[in-house]
Amino acid sequence: MSDNNSFLSNYGKKNGEEAAATPKKMTFEQKSGFKKPERSGTRPPESSDNKRLKTLLIAGGGLLIIIIIVLIIALRGGGIEVIDFTGRPLNEAKLWANENGVMLSQNQAYSDMVKDGNIIEQDIPAGQKLSKGSFLTLTVSLGNDMSVMVPLPDLKSMTADEVSKWADDNFMSKVRISAEYSEDVDSGKVISFTVNDTTVVKEVRRDSSILVIVSKGPEEEAATVKVPDLKSKSLAECYTFAAENGITLTIDEQYDDYIPVGTIMSQSVKADQMIAKGSEIVLVVSKGKKITVPDFSDYTKEQASAAASGLGLPVTITEKYSSSSTGRLISQSIEAGSIYENGELLELIYSLGNKIVLASYEGQTRDALESWAQSLNDQGARLTINATETKSSQPRGTIIYQDKANTTVSYKTTINITVSAGNVVYVPDFSGPQDRNYNNAITREKAIAMCEAAGLIPVFVQDGTGGVLPGEVWSQSIAPGTETSEGTKITLLYKPAATVAVPNFVGALVADAKYHLISLDIVFAGGVEEGTVVSQSLSAGSTVAAGSVITLTMSGAPEESTEPTASPTTTEAATSIPAP
Repeated sequence: MSDNNSFLSNYGKKNGEEAAATPKKMTFEQKSGFKKPERSGTRPPESSDNKRLKTLLIAGGGLLIIIIIVLIIALRGGGIEVIDFTGRPLNEAKLWANENGVMLSQNQAYSDMVKDGNIIEQDIPAGQKLSKGSFLTLTVSLGNDMSVMVPLPDLKSMTADEVSKWADDNFMSKVRISAEYSEDVDSGKVISFTVNDTTVVKEVRRDSSILVIVSKGPEEEAATVKVPDLKSKSLAECYTFAAENGITLTIDEQYDDYIPVGTIMSQSVKADQMIAKGSEIVLVVSKGKKITVPDFSDYTKEQASAAASGLGLPVTITEKYSSSSTGRLISQSIEAGSIYENGELLELIYSLGNKIVLASYEGQTRDALESWAQSLNDQGARLTINATETKSSQPRGTIIYQDKANTTVSYKTTINITVSAGNVVYVPDFSGPQDRNYNNAITREKAIAMCEAAGLIPVFVQDGTGGVLPGEVWSQSIAPGTETSEGTKITLLYKPAATVAVPNFVGALVADAKYHLISLDIVFAGGVEEGTVVSQSLSAGSTVAAGSVITLTMSGAPEESTEPTASPTTTEAATSIPAP
């Protein structure tokens, strides 16, 4: 502070002012412009615009969270399952990718194991799922790498078979074996070989031309053959001539725009020339016009049919439902730009679109809807029928509800239906009291009648058990009293039926007739069980299944009389009925 006072004192003197003996103490105070706000008991009201903004932000944030959750669930549970393409043609992978919305990326590599044009490997393994629009990278085989160098063996020490095997094992494409007579080299051994490459020392490329001359042994007085004009013959006739005369026939196929397929264009040995049996004749045969397969993606199916016919390509055109627009090419079996090989069949698949007209099948059977769906699924519609059953008064199997009807649906649609399970019925008790009395036993015949009355379908299974009568039902697959639907199948176990001889009941008393309740189901006509039997429904002496129903007609209650009756006594009637 003293320094400040000295400064002020000197400053005053310079301005002519009289300096005081003791300088005055001066204080500087700088006041802020800040005013402390007054406290208030309530907040200032929030504007309606701010409230609306907050509401929109909260709603938007909630919607974003829901979208993220749905996307996570879809990505985890959905997607297209990748199949195993290794060893399969590239066209199959292209068709699958086109149908499922997957992008293909291709690499190429040589392979001695996988055929040219087939797939060696894929970057995503089979079974893993991809989302639509994702990439699947395939490595496609270029076939054998002809630039590979192969060690050159000592061919002169080998036989013709060994040379051929070496060429096959090493994928040598231009090894040719010819035969000559030799006095010095045993038959089948190599006489000499020539490699059409002056730089070859110990190794050759797979596509190197090698001519190997093999000995046919000493030349004998071989028979000679006069060569006909083979160009005027069919190829089959040429093979017959060669086989009959011991001639080796070699076919060299070449394209020609004007000469039909299979026509012989030239022969290496002129007509009428004499050659020894075992000689070789090379025939140049036309492969027909060289056809480059076009890209049919710019053709309608009608244009494609006309174009293929004009080029001489055998073609089949089919249609199937897909995600592609109607009439668009889905796939072609022979790749565009490739050269058509004789015998190939071009298959073109065009899209029927992804819209299907679905009628109402309510009131019709489930089988009718499923038959319709199957006919479209054969064309790639990939429709699914999801059915649930419910009890109703409609006949069993009738569709009583269909969630999509009289509308257009896309392919891969699921159709939900509700099918009638029929009326409600209650399962009877088929087992009976099992008291060894056919009047109370439920036989197979009675069970059939009970099932018809209840609307059930019986399935009988023979299964013997003790304690029940032959032919008696003793077990059922659905418990008695169970509520089920009409038309339900029920399995009934019954003891295999035995056979019995029908007694002569005529003249017998009721008590004697009832003695046979353990072998027959006796029914008294009109419910009358008095008097004696006057007739019976089954002939006496006939053989029937145990438990069969026999109806006995009684004479009724006897009239009071002192006169002796002509009817047989109880003892006589009983003796006329054989013991069961």
